[in-house]
Amino acid sequence: MKYVFSAGRKLVPGLMLLLFAGSLMAEPTIGANYVKPGADLSKYHKVMVIPLNIDNIEVLKPAWEQDNPEVWTFEHGTGTAVQKLFMDAMHKELEVKGGYPLVSKPGDDVLRIEVELLSITPYVKPGSQSGDEGHEVETLGSGELVVSAELRDSDTRELLVLVEGERKIGNEYKKLSRENHITNLSDLFSGWGVKIREALNEDHPKK
Repeated sequence: MKYVFSAGRKLVPGLMLLLFAGSLMAEPTIGANYVKPGADLSKYHKVMVIPLNIDNIEVLKPAWEQDNPEVWTFEHGTGTAVQKLFMDAMHKELEVKGGYPLVSKPGDDVLRIEVELLSITPYVKPGSQSGDEGHEVETLGSGELVVSAELRDSDTRELLVLVEGERKIGNEYKKLSRENHITNLSDLFSGWGVKIREALNEDHPKK
């Protein structure tokens, strides 16, 4: 890993804290890999958000750590905290800001949203500290993740939109701290909620 020293600061490529941070939909539009021909979201006025699926996520070390035999893992309980941040963001962006109530049961006017994280490649070992040899550590981004997100009809489970693939995590230098990474993670999930809301709004002109 390359380190750059400047004015008493050590700049490193990135860090993964909690579980991950990243971009599900980085483009102005939803950036889907698949959209059902003739798909129309205008019938959906409510949203059923399935808890973030992290059951099978793999933690993959970056290329510069491949010779290190140490296994990278996340702290116990991290998943629960991340899932709560995800659901809080969906509630804020879809229900509070978008006017699409979050519901727990399927229905004719309910859109089902499923997001699964398949793998995460943090640039720095999870749990790394912000101080090292008297230098303040900053990071540019946090790594890369592979994600799969599906929008489905809640009754039929028919696939309407699929977004999947590798996404880079973050693009700004920030101090290496738990607080900054929690903020980054919340901002990430909010961004996902915004893109889903915008996709719904395209078929609901009045919103």
